Amino acid sequence: MPLLSVLILARIPLIREGLRAMLASEKDFHVTAPAPSDDIMEELFAADAEVLLLDVQVLEHEGWNLLKDLRALPKLTTLIIGDNANDSRVTNALALGARGFLLRQVSAREIANAIRAAHSGIIVLHSQVAAALLQNRRAREMERDETNPNANDLIEPLSERELDVLRLMTRGMANKQIAAELFITEHTVKFHIRAILGKLGAANRTEAVTLGLQNGLVNL
Repeated sequence: MPLLSVLILARIPLIREGLRAMLASEKDFHVTAPAPSDDIMEELFAADAEVLLLDVQVLEHEGWNLLKDLRALPKLTTLIIGDNANDSRVTNALALGARGFLLRQVSAREIANAIRAAHSGIIVLHSQVAAALLQNRRAREMERDETNPNANDLIEPLSERELDVLRLMTRGMANKQIAAELFITEHTVKFHIRAILGKLGAANRTEAVTLGLQNGLVNL
């Protein structure tokens, strides 16, 4: 059975070596944790990794465009490691292509399972991060309602087909894959996704998946 290649990038040696030690007992992983070089993209191409654990401080140093550049590595799944569930950078990281946001206090088993889930296509959020995103969204809704108390609530229950699409979105499937799975066209998939976003009051796919998980509409 081929090993899953995991690359850890963290500027602080204690974090870097700590993460490597946490994953040392995972027999299906091949883990490397070099100190970040001056050319991270060149290092990533050379490593040929499948999953990247990227400490948020690396992004602060290198710039958030690094996440956009990582899209040039189509087989690479990126997970961000941070230390604050209310970090305003969570949404930015997900919007730029990260497949999840974990907190540094996770256990070895949690981080290993998160790596496997993200590699399989699932968006992975630490429970505290997901709760913070939902809390922030509710706060925005309350602020909106106070500003316009007569506004109508447009959120509706999802149809069976929309739930099917949301379940596949939770598995990280692209529109083309969802269309093939459900035997519908990509145009129809896009139509359903627009409906899902509108009914859930979500700004994007990631937020829709988060809300679906939080409200028990779908499961990992």
